[in-house]
Amino acid sequence: MGEVYEEFLQELAEFRRKYQGRPQDEMVNLWLLSLEREQIVNVAYRDTLMTQRLASLPVSREVKAIMRHALQWAWRDEEMHAIYVRGVLLRMRRPLLAARAFMQQVSGGVAGWVSSVRQHVRWRDAPFSRLAATMLAYAGRVMGKVSSVVGKKLDYHSFREFCRFNVDAERTAALAWRRLAEVAESMGEAKATVAEYRRIEEDEEAHARVFEAFADALDDDDRFAPGFTVDRLSDRVAEAGEFFLVRAHRRDTIVDNPLGSGGSVWVASGKTGDDKRAVFRKLLDDACLPARIAARAKAVGKKVSALAVVVKPAFMLGYHRNDRSGLTDAELLDELAGYLRALGVGEVVVIEGRNLYDFYYEHRSVAEVAAYFGYESPRYRIVDASAEQIPHEYVRGCAQYSVSSTWKDADFRMSFGKLRSHPIEQVYLTLANLEGIGARCDEFLFADRQAHRDAALMTMASAFFPHFALLDAYDSAADGLIGVMGCPRPKRPLRLYAGADAIAVDFVAARHVGVKDARGAGLVRTACDWFGDPTGLIQVHGVDEPIAGWRGPYHNDVSTFLSFLARPVYEYGSGRGSLFVPEMDRRAFPFRVPEGTGLRAVRSMLRLLLGLRAPRGGS
Repeated sequence: MGEVYEEFLQELAEFRRKYQGRPQDEMVNLWLLSLEREQIVNVAYRDTLMTQRLASLPVSREVKAIMRHALQWAWRDEEMHAIYVRGVLLRMRRPLLAARAFMQQVSGGVAGWVSSVRQHVRWRDAPFSRLAATMLAYAGRVMGKVSSVVGKKLDYHSFREFCRFNVDAERTAALAWRRLAEVAESMGEAKATVAEYRRIEEDEEAHARVFEAFADALDDDDRFAPGFTVDRLSDRVAEAGEFFLVRAHRRDTIVDNPLGSGGSVWVASGKTGDDKRAVFRKLLDDACLPARIAARAKAVGKKVSALAVVVKPAFMLGYHRNDRSGLTDAELLDELAGYLRALGVGEVVVIEGRNLYDFYYEHRSVAEVAAYFGYESPRYRIVDASAEQIPHEYVRGCAQYSVSSTWKDADFRMSFGKLRSHPIEQVYLTLANLEGIGARCDEFLFADRQAHRDAALMTMASAFFPHFALLDAYDSAADGLIGVMGCPRPKRPLRLYAGADAIAVDFVAARHVGVKDARGAGLVRTACDWFGDPTGLIQVHGVDEPIAGWRGPYHNDVSTFLSFLARPVYEYGSGRGSLFVPEMDRRAFPFRVPEGTGLRAVRSMLRLLLGLRAPRGGS
């Protein structure tokens, strides 16, 4: 081990002496220390500078691709760790501790930027950035935040030397999480909590193995070391875990999982609302759904009549019968169930999960909302995913501990999403539609969350992926700034999408609504890192043209500015979503608690600004 590792051992020993007999205080300070360190690498490993640095290496494109993906995956891990430990601290509901947590995160972010600039940018390439980073690094030395041992490493060296430094840095992070697990065990903390700390420790050790593989693969001039091959590098990285490899080099984690594989995406178009059932049936035929069902029956060793097919539509964000723009068409859902029954499928289940609306309004169970919007058919039964969560130990990710038993046990799983705009994601499609299958989605939306919603969703999808994806963009589709919640004047694209790979379906639909690069959207980008990038592997059958008149969240300057504010405002200033609710049908969904004059005024103002008022008329 190097100097950095040895120095941190001494720091941990000092923690033990200082907090002897006070395990809770030691844990709090270890959390704060870990939060700062996780945020440092969360910023330092970000794609921008790392991509530029890798591009400068005198190695093959394939080697760069392996290194880039492994670093992206390490960054994803560190981002998860930082969110997790911040959530631990904020959930203690101690204002001073919360303030310290945010200060540690800001401090870690600044330190991460300083280290990435000093380690990857030469003076001649960015003199002002180097000057600012150098001054901040010097200030850190003076304030005792940066030791002389670490300070020597924070300068531009070979990439191999950078990797050697990070082997030590990652192993010191593992030491901190190991100590947290030991203290937690001594305090009698829940086994799940201790297991979480152990898992994060394993993540940090895996990162160290990745950097060690990179350092061994390069010589002092950053060229491929004699005797090293691409296959050998891939094998070394795989020792840290297959997720660190690009999809083409994986073996076990992609078995039967269509996500990221690309392939065919079918796009059907109708002429009027009256022909949607016929168009839909033809789409299912063209997309070879009968053959896929038969193949799945063979794979699980069952007759088709014994299969359990589960469909996840979208209707729980529905708020009023007069606005169905965010809901999967009930007629199409019935048609799908009838189609599956005609194939001989024995059981068709429709599954949805609750959201934060039930905190503020009555009668928001899945069964009640389904009945209100007319999701009733003898061809399927409805299940509330939130009411049947069972424990599951996921291989990857943090703070996702359960899954719907129906979704888990299904033989064939389908996501039947609805085309909607989204102020953060730009567009909300079949991948996003899987929210609520695991823990409730509102667990991952606010500042005290312990996992990012994207990572939580991918954690679930990696274990229980959909076998087929459908997207409803037929009679009405919600565009504008906040279409995911509703739209008073929805578009009528008269289109339906289908494909085995939900990521590929989302790529095509996103392109049709003007998203120039679907990989730039947060959720899809995360999915590409987890499962593979289908770019260049997609074949579109049918209509492949933009949807006319679609207004995304960036359609004008005002909407763009509000979209930019959406994430921080919603996470930190929405009262856990209580301010941002549409104009609910109060006869069907009365308030749980009286609204109050002030809250009513704020909600009314925001509805007016965001267009969350229900259209008048109708039934």
